[in-house]
Amino acid sequence: MDRSFSPGQRARSTTSWSRWHHRLHKALLASPGLLPSGASLLVAVSGGQDSLCLLRLLQDLQRLHHWSLQVFHGDHRWQPDSAANAAHVQSLCTTWGLTCHQVVAPRLPGEAAARHWRYARARALCRHLGCHHLVTGHTATDRAETLLFHLCRGSGSRGLGSLRPHRQLAPGLQLTRPLLHFSRQDTLQCCQALQLPIWPDVSNEDQRFMRNRIRKRILPELEQVNSAAVAHMAACAQQLAEESDLLDQLAREALSTMGATRSASLSPQALAALPRALASRCLVHWIRHHTGCDPDRQRISQLLLSLNRPKTTIVLGRGWYLRWRGGCIHLQRGNSEAARPSTTHGSPLHPAPPE
Repeated sequence: MDRSFSPGQRARSTTSWSRWHHRLHKALLASPGLLPSGASLLVAVSGGQDSLCLLRLLQDLQRLHHWSLQVFHGDHRWQPDSAANAAHVQSLCTTWGLTCHQVVAPRLPGEAAARHWRYARARALCRHLGCHHLVTGHTATDRAETLLFHLCRGSGSRGLGSLRPHRQLAPGLQLTRPLLHFSRQDTLQCCQALQLPIWPDVSNEDQRFMRNRIRKRILPELEQVNSAAVAHMAACAQQLAEESDLLDQLAREALSTMGATRSASLSPQALAALPRALASRCLVHWIRHHTGCDPDRQRISQLLLSLNRPKTTIVLGRGWYLRWRGGCIHLQRGNSEAARPSTTHGSPLHPAPPE
């Protein structure tokens, strides 16, 4: 379907067409699979500048793309004004003629728990409503912050390239981020130009959170070095994501050739014949597929070194361990006594984190 339009059509489609509308519309035409015409969308709205910018632009572009739009707001109850914030989002949606679904969290222990809760409730709501896209207002600035955050944690290319334009949340449900080519300064200017009522999130000022320290201290310093630092880091994250996807594909093909996709046994000789980067990714996929654990870069380096030590037994965590037997390495599960290592390397593996 041709979703281009003439200047006259543009004026009828929205009362406040702006360069921000044009920019998002152009990006969606260039990537039609991101938010397909006629798709059912559930838009996550906090009330902050990024989500308000997203919601307003999507609603104004709705006549051109024929989406079905509904809103999701999760109240974490972390701030004294959270109920007022929720009421503000509800009032705005009512004014704009949008259905808003609000949920209130139980007591949550931290940021990670809040993220898991929010996505779990949004997934459930999407299933109930028949929405196939959960849409969030993440920006290029968020992507740059995420790259720095994972870099400090020692992540490899998979972590550094996270916060992608879209990923599968569940069968038939995509998490979509259409504003990754906007910076946070862009969304602020859009809100100001369109006179959108931003609800300030005071938790963004709490520098006990690493992400806020990156946002308030590190990014401004990097932008002093190069004013386009955020755009460059976001582009780097995208390139790393694409290269990581290619490496994943090659690793899956290599594991299939080795017969390790369905087997918890793997030939160290076959791994040693591969380039180190590919051997590392094969180990990551093999361990994650059979155990649900996600080894970090340091652990994978240790595992590669252990391939030449046939007496080594390595505890992986969650009841899993790696052991040599018959010239192969085997993933096994057993009680703590059976899994007691003759040689251990580092701390146990952790469950795979969500992107």
